[in-house]
Amino acid sequence: MRKVLVTTDGSKYAEKGLEHGRKIAEKFCSEVIVLNVIDDFSNAYLDDSVYLFQLSKDVLEKNAKIILQEVEHVFEGFCGSITTLVKNGDPAKVIIETIEEEEPDLVVMGSKGLTGIKKVAIGSVSNKVLNHTKVPVLIIR
Repeated sequence: MRKVLVTTDGSKYAEKGLEHGRKIAEKFCSEVIVLNVIDDFSNAYLDDSVYLFQLSKDVLEKNAKIILQEVEHVFEGFCGSITTLVKNGDPAKVIIETIEEEEPDLVVMGSKGLTGIKKVAIGSVSNKVLNHTKVPVLIIR
C-alpha cells in the first residue's frame, strides 16, 4: 500500500481514524496524506451562508491548525512520509476531488463528524464519499 488518505475534522471519530490510518500505513511505511476540509457552507440552504463563512473563517482556520497539531502528535516517529492539506469547500465534494487527484490506495475516515447527529449510523459526508469513489474506504466507528 503506497498511499493512504486520512480525513480529519477534529471529531472523536476522526481521531480514531487517524490512529487506525497510522497503524495501517505503518505496516507499509506508506505515504500518508491527511486532509482537513473547512466547510464553506456552500451547500447550506441559507441565503447568508457565504456571509456566515466569512465571519467564522478565522475561527475555522485556527481550528484547522489545532487539528493539524494533533495529526503531528499522532504521527510522531512515523516511518513513512506525511503531508497535511487544508482545503475549503463542501467536505464530501472536496474529499472526493482529493481522492481523484491523489489516487490513494485507501481512504480512512470517521463514521460521523462534527454535525452532532448522534442517531445516524454513518454520517452524510462518509456516506457520500463511500458511494462516489471506487477507492476502498475504511470507515471508523
